[in-house]
Amino acid sequence: MHLSKAQCQQLLPQTRAELINACSDVSVDFPISDSAGVLVFESGNKSFVAPYVKNKEIRRAHSKDAVTAQLLSNPLPNGLRTTLQSGSYSQERFISVDQSNESVILDESIIVKWQLTAQKSLGAHKEEILTENGFAHLPELLGNIYWDEKLLASVNKYIPGTTDGWTWCVDKAKANDLGPWLVNLAHLTAEMHHCLEGLIHGDFHVGQILKTSQSDQLWVIDFDGDPLASSQEAIDPLRDVASMCASFFHVGAVAIKYGADPSVIKEWIVQAESIYTATYFEGNAFDIKALHSLMRSLENRELKYADKFLPQWRYAPEFAIGYMEELHYGSS
Repeated sequence: MHLSKAQCQQLLPQTRAELINACSDVSVDFPISDSAGVLVFESGNKSFVAPYVKNKEIRRAHSKDAVTAQLLSNPLPNGLRTTLQSGSYSQERFISVDQSNESVILDESIIVKWQLTAQKSLGAHKEEILTENGFAHLPELLGNIYWDEKLLASVNKYIPGTTDGWTWCVDKAKANDLGPWLVNLAHLTAEMHHCLEGLIHGDFHVGQILKTSQSDQLWVIDFDGDPLASSQEAIDPLRDVASMCASFFHVGAVAIKYGADPSVIKEWIVQAESIYTATYFEGNAFDIKALHSLMRSLENRELKYADKFLPQWRYAPEFAIGYMEELHYGSS
């Protein structure tokens, strides 16, 4: 099947369309009906994954198309494999927060995360290790969908009533709340690193932490990591700690944007970082200069990411960089 550059762009989430810079003459189609299915197509040097619908034109499926629900309510097309038990699903709800991979909630019971590209997934491997080692802060992994050993989608139990840290943690900042949740988050981080047996999360920030309004129970999601990370960074636990601490600055930026007092928020950021790191390192000495230098480096990347993919987010890393400079983070 030949796909023009424009058709390829229509098959990706809108915020990722610019990743397409060429047409595609190589694709594998897994139809689930005459007008819908899953397509893996090559453009550039990547194999992109697209649940699709096809009438006069082919495009990425929307929630109203219920393509993911159809796929998981029937035996998978030939060529795909999974350990997931098929069910019966009808309602889809997309998660609107920006992320590289697109997440779809089915019947408010399971969450399906479509990969942007088909590749062997370290993230899926990490979730399997965590499950085997009894890590209690992971939404139950129900199964993965593979094509030729490459991950196309993962399926986890959906925990109703949860929000990610761009909601609940911003509320904590606005309320100047430095309570038990920070200790819980540090303990979760330490237990996660222990269970991962030398691996790390790789893209660890408050947006990857789910919480209900009824308790301080926390869950961690999205272990795909940062594709821009060096091989050394990908195994260094300090990177996860730095990334989480840097996200407290982003939380502060959001809170200030929506009317919080900047001086109160700035103090909250410093105190949140202090409690989190002291708990994670169990009160032992650690290289705080290395931590702050890494945080500053991560912010430079965050700003570049915002410039390329999410310009409306630029204010957050700009605030973080400015405040980190004020605190002399990263200076020799």
